[in-house]
Amino acid sequence: MKSTRILLPFLPLTAAFGRSLNQLPSSSFQKHKNDAAFLPAKGKSSPINDILQKQMPARGGSSLEMTTNPFITEVVPKIGILTSTLLYFSPMAAVAAASKDNTLGELNPTPLAIMAVSSLAWLIYGLSIQDPYVTLSNLPGFIASVWYVVSVLPLTKGSQLKTMQNITVALAALTINLWTFLSLANKPIAEVRKALGLFASGLFVVLAGSPLSTIKTVLSTKNSGSILAPMTFAQVTNTALWTAYGMAIKDTFVWGPNATGLGFGLIQLVLKILFPSK
Repeated sequence: MKSTRILLPFLPLTAAFGRSLNQLPSSSFQKHKNDAAFLPAKGKSSPINDILQKQMPARGGSSLEMTTNPFITEVVPKIGILTSTLLYFSPMAAVAAASKDNTLGELNPTPLAIMAVSSLAWLIYGLSIQDPYVTLSNLPGFIASVWYVVSVLPLTKGSQLKTMQNITVALAALTINLWTFLSLANKPIAEVRKALGLFASGLFVVLAGSPLSTIKTVLSTKNSGSILAPMTFAQVTNTALWTAYGMAIKDTFVWGPNATGLGFGLIQLVLKILFPSK
């Protein structure tokens, strides 16, 4: 299929991610556990320790007392990288078909516009906390989602086109302005991470619930064709895994939005079962 050839240069990158999973650090837990060694003992303080406490806080503003269960801190996030990639690649077939037929059909383009900025926001958050799992799980998705937006924009018309343009430009502008502010405001790293985490979390919640923007149509027509089944199944699986991992490493910005996304995904799954696509 002609349209899918655009993604061929990126396939080796995805394959490289798979090969590199076993080369990742034993867990991001270990990195933050090592950070804790530099922090002062309870009740003790020093100028150096005060600085370290300010500059190297726990992730997500939570306690450093994380679970050491290797399955949760090592196996789950590695599987999460694969499920995140599947989630981001799940609209590919529908987008390719729409591009080939030169019509959107029942494809809802709104989640695609949000996905592009959301995956970028999570990529930057993952880099800020130096978590290879969060970072690698969003890199392929950002590349794919940019292709989705570029592919569907020429197919949108009227109010749908205006909505796509407004969402893409508004979220991109918000993202760039946030990064500019954080870069120039000379904020402590803890505040920078918190701001990036909150922003990424908010975008993911919006992304996870965006397929429900057509819920009125689904209920009135009793047809869930506008809700992509592959994306729904991938969302449920992916968010369940990242919720478990986020709770294990005590990062609210990881488990919070993913738990919400899991709820939205289950709602979509129920709609797909009650009102099959016609």
